[in-house]
Amino acid sequence: MKKIHTGAIGAFAICIAFNALADTEEVDSTLYWVQTDPGQAVEMPSGTKGRTVIRNHATVVQADGDVSSQWCTGHQGVDGSGRAGGAGYCTSISDNGDMLYLSYVLGAEDEPANWTVMGGTGAYEGATGSGTSTMTSARGDGRAWTSRAQGSITTK
Repeated sequence: MKKIHTGAIGAFAICIAFNALADTEEVDSTLYWVQTDPGQAVEMPSGTKGRTVIRNHATVVQADGDVSSQWCTGHQGVDGSGRAGGAGYCTSISDNGDMLYLSYVLGAEDEPANWTVMGGTGAYEGATGSGTSTMTSARGDGRAWTSRAQGSITTK
């Protein structure tokens, strides 16, 4: 059985700067993740294995010191060749309650994940953007990790 690295779901870490004054913001953040629910193990008729409804929380620290909270839900699997992958969505919440909605697709193990802004509320209504996230360290059991997100977000 191929082991699924459950911490990999956090590699998509998204860093959001909650500054509504800028039209385009460069994202450069560190995220500190904890897996709050490891999800349910599943096995397909073909024998491939995965996890569904994995939930994670991150404290996001921007390069400028701003801090936000991010909750993510995703699904992860291993295909017949043993290659891991997954996808999901996140909601990042600023201190004032504005929310940013994101989707992500995991890369192969040790590759960056890609994230895309899907919009938001308040200052992030109609926002667009994208970037990558790379895991920088992980606890041995895969239930906590650190990642770095880079990219840009454009607000209207």
